[in-house]
Amino acid sequence: MLYRKPEWYDAINLSFDMSIPNVAHLDPQHGGCCTVMPYFIGDLLELPVTTMQDYTLFHLLNERSIDLWKNQLGLILACNGMAHFIVHPDYIRSSDTRRVYESLLGWLREESDKQGLWTALPSEVDLWWRERSRMSVVQDRESWRIEGKGSDRAVLAFARNVNGKLAYELLDARRAHSSQQMFSI
Repeated sequence: MLYRKPEWYDAINLSFDMSIPNVAHLDPQHGGCCTVMPYFIGDLLELPVTTMQDYTLFHLLNERSIDLWKNQLGLILACNGMAHFIVHPDYIRSSDTRRVYESLLGWLREESDKQGLWTALPSEVDLWWRERSRMSVVQDRESWRIEGKGSDRAVLAFARNVNGKLAYELLDARRAHSSQQMFSI
Protein backbone atom coordinates (compact mmCIF):
# COMPACT_ATOMS: atom_id res chain seq x y z
CA MET A 1 0.00 0.00 0.00
CA LEU A 2 1.29 3.42 -0.89
CA TYR A 3 0.50 5.76 1.98
CA ARG A 4 1.91 9.20 1.47
CA LYS A 5 1.91 12.75 2.82
CA PRO A 6 3.81 14.95 0.34
CA GLU A 7 3.34 17.97 2.59
CA TRP A 8 5.71 16.27 5.06
CA TYR A 9 8.47 15.61 2.51
CA ASP A 10 10.42 18.75 3.35
CA ALA A 11 11.04 17.26 6.81
CA ILE A 12 12.66 14.16 5.29
CA ASN A 13 16.31 14.27 4.27
CA LEU A 14 16.01 12.15 1.12
CA SER A 15 17.00 12.74 -2.46
CA PHE A 16 14.05 10.89 -4.00
CA ASP A 17 10.80 9.15 -3.10
CA MET A 18 8.89 6.39 -4.86
CA SER A 19 5.52 6.31 -3.10
CA ILE A 20 3.07 8.36 -5.16
CA PRO A 21 1.23 6.45 -7.88
CA ASN A 22 0.18 8.14 -11.10
CA VAL A 23 -3.31 6.71 -10.46
CA ALA A 24 -4.60 4.91 -7.38
CA HIS A 25 -8.19 3.94 -8.01
CA LEU A 26 -7.68 0.45 -6.53
CA ASP A 27 -5.51 1.58 -3.58
CA PRO A 28 -6.80 2.34 -0.06
CA GLN A 29 -5.50 5.93 -0.35
CA HIS A 30 -7.06 7.23 -3.56
CA GLY A 31 -5.59 9.87 -5.80
CA GLY A 32 -2.38 10.13 -7.69
CA CYS A 33 -0.08 12.58 -9.39
CA CYS A 34 -1.54 12.05 -12.90
CA THR A 35 1.87 11.88 -14.59
CA VAL A 36 4.31 9.24 -15.81
CA MET A 37 7.24 11.63 -15.44
CA PRO A 38 9.45 12.32 -12.41
CA TYR A 39 8.86 15.68 -10.73
CA PHE A 40 10.16 17.72 -7.82
CA ILE A 41 8.40 18.32 -4.52
CA GLY A 42 10.72 20.99 -3.14
CA ASP A 43 14.20 19.44 -3.34
CA LEU A 44 12.87 15.87 -3.28
CA LEU A 45 12.45 14.09 -6.62
CA GLU A 46 9.28 12.00 -6.86
CA LEU A 47 9.54 8.91 -9.05
CA PRO A 48 5.87 8.04 -9.44
CA VAL A 49 4.69 4.45 -9.48
CA THR A 50 3.39 4.14 -13.03
CA THR A 51 2.37 0.50 -13.24
CA MET A 52 0.01 -1.68 -11.25
CA GLN A 53 1.54 -3.17 -8.11
CA ASP A 54 1.95 -6.91 -7.89
CA TYR A 55 -0.47 -7.23 -4.96
CA THR A 56 -3.25 -5.57 -6.92
CA LEU A 57 -2.54 -7.66 -10.01
CA PHE A 58 -2.25 -11.01 -8.22
CA HIS A 59 -4.67 -10.67 -5.30
CA LEU A 60 -7.32 -8.11 -6.22
CA LEU A 61 -7.59 -8.81 -9.94
CA ASN A 62 -6.48 -12.46 -9.64
CA GLU A 63 -4.44 -12.01 -12.83
CA ARG A 64 -1.57 -14.36 -13.65
CA SER A 65 -0.19 -12.84 -16.84
CA ILE A 66 1.83 -9.78 -17.79
CA ASP A 67 -0.79 -8.54 -20.27
CA LEU A 68 -1.89 -5.61 -18.09
CA TRP A 69 1.72 -4.57 -17.45
CA LYS A 70 2.42 -4.78 -21.21
CA ASN A 71 -0.55 -2.55 -21.92
CA GLN A 72 0.54 -0.05 -19.27
CA LEU A 73 4.10 0.04 -20.61
CA GLY A 74 2.78 0.75 -24.10
CA LEU A 75 0.81 3.73 -22.81
CA ILE A 76 3.80 4.99 -20.81
CA LEU A 77 6.17 4.71 -23.76
CA ALA A 78 3.70 6.56 -25.99
CA CYS A 79 4.24 9.53 -23.64
CA ASN A 80 8.00 8.95 -23.31
CA GLY A 81 7.36 8.38 -19.62
CA MET A 82 9.02 6.39 -16.88
CA ALA A 83 7.88 2.85 -16.15
CA HIS A 84 8.14 2.10 -12.44
CA PHE A 85 7.23 -1.36 -11.18
CA ILE A 86 6.73 -2.47 -7.59
CA VAL A 87 7.12 -6.19 -7.01
CA HIS A 88 7.35 -7.51 -3.44
CA PRO A 89 9.40 -10.65 -2.69
CA ASP A 90 6.65 -12.06 -0.46
CA TYR A 91 4.05 -11.81 -3.28
CA ILE A 92 6.13 -13.82 -5.76
CA ARG A 93 6.80 -16.82 -3.52
CA SER A 94 4.38 -19.17 -5.23
CA SER A 95 5.40 -20.75 -8.51
CA ASP A 96 2.58 -19.11 -10.49
CA THR A 97 3.36 -15.54 -9.35
CA ARG A 98 7.12 -16.11 -9.64
CA ARG A 99 6.57 -17.36 -13.21
CA VAL A 100 4.68 -14.13 -14.01
CA TYR A 101 7.46 -12.01 -12.52
CA GLU A 102 10.14 -13.90 -14.45
CA SER A 103 8.09 -13.47 -17.60
CA LEU A 104 7.87 -9.72 -16.91
CA LEU A 105 11.64 -9.44 -16.43
CA GLY A 106 12.32 -11.36 -19.65
CA TRP A 107 9.84 -9.29 -21.62
CA LEU A 108 11.24 -6.02 -20.21
CA ARG A 109 14.77 -7.06 -21.22
CA GLU A 110 13.57 -7.88 -24.76
CA GLU A 111 11.71 -4.56 -25.08
CA SER A 112 14.67 -2.66 -23.68
CA ASP A 113 17.02 -4.24 -26.20
CA LYS A 114 14.58 -3.89 -29.11
CA GLN A 115 13.56 -0.27 -28.43
CA GLY A 116 16.77 1.01 -26.86
CA LEU A 117 15.06 1.82 -23.57
CA TRP A 118 17.03 3.16 -20.65
CA THR A 119 16.79 0.72 -17.76
CA ALA A 120 18.08 2.53 -14.72
CA LEU A 121 18.23 2.34 -10.96
CA PRO A 122 16.20 4.97 -9.08
CA SER A 123 19.45 6.68 -8.03
CA GLU A 124 20.46 7.00 -11.72
CA VAL A 125 17.09 8.55 -12.60
CA ASP A 126 17.51 10.94 -9.65
CA LEU A 127 20.98 12.02 -10.86
CA TRP A 128 19.79 12.51 -14.46
CA TRP A 129 16.66 14.44 -13.50
CA ARG A 130 18.70 16.77 -11.27
CA GLU A 131 21.23 17.38 -14.05
CA ARG A 132 18.37 17.91 -16.48
CA SER A 133 16.75 20.51 -14.21
CA ARG A 134 19.98 22.56 -14.29
CA MET A 135 20.40 22.52 -18.09
CA SER A 136 19.51 25.44 -20.32
CA VAL A 137 18.33 25.70 -23.90
CA VAL A 138 20.26 28.47 -25.66
CA GLN A 139 20.08 29.89 -29.15
CA ASP A 140 23.03 28.95 -31.33
CA ARG A 141 22.89 31.12 -34.44
CA GLU A 142 19.78 29.88 -36.27
CA SER A 143 19.27 26.80 -34.14
CA TRP A 144 19.13 25.79 -30.48
CA ARG A 145 21.30 23.65 -28.24
CA ILE A 146 21.34 22.42 -24.67
CA GLU A 147 24.02 23.57 -22.21
CA GLY A 148 24.98 22.18 -18.83
CA LYS A 149 26.34 19.09 -17.16
CA GLY A 150 24.93 16.01 -18.87
CA SER A 151 23.82 17.91 -21.97
CA ASP A 152 25.66 15.38 -24.15
CA ARG A 153 22.88 12.92 -23.18
CA ALA A 154 20.00 15.39 -23.68
CA VAL A 155 17.81 15.71 -26.76
CA LEU A 156 15.89 18.78 -27.92
CA ALA A 157 12.21 18.41 -28.66
CA PHE A 158 10.17 20.99 -30.53
CA ALA A 159 6.42 20.94 -29.83
CA ARG A 160 3.55 22.04 -32.04
CA ASN A 161 -0.17 21.49 -32.42
CA VAL A 162 -1.02 18.95 -35.12
CA ASN A 163 -4.74 18.35 -35.62
CA GLY A 164 -5.51 19.19 -32.01
CA LYS A 165 -2.77 17.00 -30.56
CA LEU A 166 0.57 17.99 -29.15
CA ALA A 167 3.29 16.67 -31.48
CA TYR A 168 7.01 16.71 -30.78
CA GLU A 169 9.92 16.64 -33.15
CA LEU A 170 12.96 15.18 -31.44
CA LEU A 171 16.33 16.39 -32.58
CA ASP A 172 18.66 13.54 -31.65
CA ALA A 173 22.01 15.03 -30.72
CA ARG A 174 23.68 11.62 -30.77
CA ARG A 175 23.04 11.40 -34.51
CA ALA A 176 24.58 14.80 -35.26
CA HIS A 177 21.15 16.47 -35.44
CA SER A 178 20.47 14.74 -38.76
CA SER A 179 17.45 12.56 -37.99
CA GLN A 180 14.11 13.44 -36.45
CA GLN A 181 11.50 11.33 -34.72
CA MET A 182 7.87 12.41 -34.46
CA PHE A 183 5.42 11.38 -31.76
CA SER A 184 2.12 12.71 -30.43
CA ILE A 185 0.24 12.81 -27.16
